[in-house]
Amino acid sequence: MSYPDHLHNHLGDIASALNVATADLTIIKMTNGQDERHKELELLQGSWEDEHPWVIVDDKDNLYTLAQAESLSKIFALFAATQGENFQFKLEKAIWQRFPIDFYDVWAVAMDRIKRQAKNHPDSTVIKLDLDWLVAEIKQEYPNLFYHLDQMLTQKQE
Repeated sequence: MSYPDHLHNHLGDIASALNVATADLTIIKMTNGQDERHKELELLQGSWEDEHPWVIVDDKDNLYTLAQAESLSKIFALFAATQGENFQFKLEKAIWQRFPIDFYDVWAVAMDRIKRQAKNHPDSTVIKLDLDWLVAEIKQEYPNLFYHLDQMLTQKQE
């Protein structure tokens, strides 16, 4: 099936994101129906029974995707897990950059601080936190949790 260039490019991007060939997409044309509450759907490519998300093209050539609720739930769960892993990686990096004596002690203090800060912002589901600043604050408050390379180097030179 042939589509205008701008649609063909977008369809290619969608197919790539879904890890399917453009030819395997289910593409549906949506046009106005008998009134404002109704639309007509025309299958342009693929199958009504296909498990892949549907790509819907409206009368203004806007593209939409329609996916099964179960698939969408899995995507959101994967996204949440990825965000959690990303946060843990960033906190781990911030801690290691400060040369902890016991990584897990510093981690516990940092997580406690983060939990307290989250309790102080009950209305917000997103807390913006500079992890480098947080670990620097912990190092300042609990210097015994970190190696102090500058002091160690000065002592060796003396």
